[in-house]
Amino acid sequence: MSVTSGQLSTSAVATAAGLSESWAWKARDQGVLTEPHFEDAVIALRVYAFVSQIVWPGNRRPRSARQDLELWQSTAVEAARQAVTDPNTTPDTALYVLEDSVHLVTTPAERAAFDLQYLGGRVAFRIPVGLWVTELPDAIADMPNRRRRKTSSKPTA
Repeated sequence: MSVTSGQLSTSAVATAAGLSESWAWKARDQGVLTEPHFEDAVIALRVYAFVSQIVWPGNRRPRSARQDLELWQSTAVEAARQAVTDPNTTPDTALYVLEDSVHLVTTPAERAAFDLQYLGGRVAFRIPVGLWVTELPDAIADMPNRRRRKTSSKPTA
């Protein structure tokens, strides 16, 4: 699925994701966003903003300490990025994030099977990546067009 014919700026990725630019700069610094940016970066940024704030029960995380991405967080971001171009992604597709694994499920039957097979009282977060992918074309189309700075050619003296 390609909703744009061109690249997006880091600022445009944040705008389309509905997040402040500071999230995009953090994601860039963590290696989540790399140039050039396309529509999959919007979903990756939304998932990054979500999973980077998760603290699992029993784990402590000082607020002032630098937070490097853990493997499960990177895996969640990449799974969400891949969902953008996956032909099986539907509005019902959900990304389940557990402390030790990440799962993309699409149908209600898969969700029920996943719940029975993997959850069983475990803590999990369900991220609606399919819905976000479905909303992506409108989010990009609704972005305000920014005027480019005019380059003036001043006469040299």
